[in-house]
Amino acid sequence: MLDNGVFTTGPEPMLWRPDLDHTHLRRQAVVESVLPEAAPFALIGTAIAFMIGSAAGVVIALLVLALSVLAAVSAYRCWGLDCTRPGWTQRRRDRGAGEWFYRPSDFTALPTDCRHQVDRVFAALTVFDEPLLLDWLDPGDRREVHMVAWQLLDCLHATLPARTLLGRVTPDLADDGVVVLTRYQLVRLDTAISVGVDAFCDTSALVRELVARFTTPRRLAALHADLRCLRLPTPPGVAEVRENVRSRVRAVHEVLDLAGTTP
Repeated sequence: MLDNGVFTTGPEPMLWRPDLDHTHLRRQAVVESVLPEAAPFALIGTAIAFMIGSAAGVVIALLVLALSVLAAVSAYRCWGLDCTRPGWTQRRRDRGAGEWFYRPSDFTALPTDCRHQVDRVFAALTVFDEPLLLDWLDPGDRREVHMVAWQLLDCLHATLPARTLLGRVTPDLADDGVVVLTRYQLVRLDTAISVGVDAFCDTSALVRELVARFTTPRRLAALHADLRCLRLPTPPGVAEVRENVRSRVRAVHEVLDLAGTTP
């Protein structure tokens, strides 16, 4: 599933791991949101109620319990399961780099051409989350698309250790057979990934064209309605003003001629 995450560095698109169990994560989020903050508040409120033993103690206990519930809800919202929430960055467990999801900043250490492949994959994924596609595209096909995108990103991310190690090779070891072989294998892998990304983007382009064809009548109708609502301004009467000024100038000239003077 493609989502929009809010991170400390700003918003980024993110692709969730296809085999991630979101139900288990929600249970984990509830446990971690209640135990560290809400549970101590609830215990304090119960203790106050027993110690005071009056109506005031009950009121104080209820207030503390209400605060504990609010703290639990806030902690859950910030836990990181719903990355579109602005508060997610406050207590975010950043499980990127393939643990829970991938985002473009997970690939900043890659060469420029590889980062371009990552950007193309994320851009191509957006078309498969169009609301129009949800009506007729089989959910299994969407899962398969996300799985292919994940595999492409996973392959690119898995090359980071090899690239880092090769980047530290000194010139005197650059001609070693194992080093040369690793570089050759890396070039072949980059080529295969590039071919896969091209095919993935071609598929996305076909789907995008189909979506555009479906939505063209609706978009044209909306455009025509907006254009009909427009009221273009009327240009000022410059020609009329010019004629008025000319007539006044001629009248002044005639008066001056009759008076026998020159301006």
